[in-house]
Amino acid sequence: MDNINIETDKIEYLNVQILKAEINNSTKTPLQRGDDFKLNFLFKAVDLYNLEKQFIRVIINANIIVMKNEHELNAGAKFEIDNYFSYPDLQKFTSKETEKVLVKSEFAAVVKGLAYSTARGIIYSKLAGTFLEGTILPVKMSTEV
Repeated sequence: MDNINIETDKIEYLNVQILKAEINNSTKTPLQRGDDFKLNFLFKAVDLYNLEKQFIRVIINANIIVMKNEHELNAGAKFEIDNYFSYPDLQKFTSKETEKVLVKSEFAAVVKGLAYSTARGIIYSKLAGTFLEGTILPVKMSTEV
């Protein structure tokens, strides 16, 4: 694969929207901050491209699952965060095979990383004042579902 040069300073962050922000604490005895529980994180990033308008949309889905004694509790949080970017000359990171347009994985990783980083900050602030306050999502979105 060709060595590509992604000029990250040309990526324009157009908008971010929180489509879903659910925090659930429906256990028999509601959990409190500092209680003994563990968290599992599941993530999914979907990237969509509009070559004509040179727009990129990245949807981050984050699911925080609360575990106690190896059992999943009816508690946790779910977020869906929509991110919009533009990049001039987006087509230089694409190739067309049949009717599908393929985006080079290096470029997709950069925009997904930017969207995930923003989502981490949004989720951290949305969890303030809840039993999940202080939860910091992993730096790398390593578990995709």
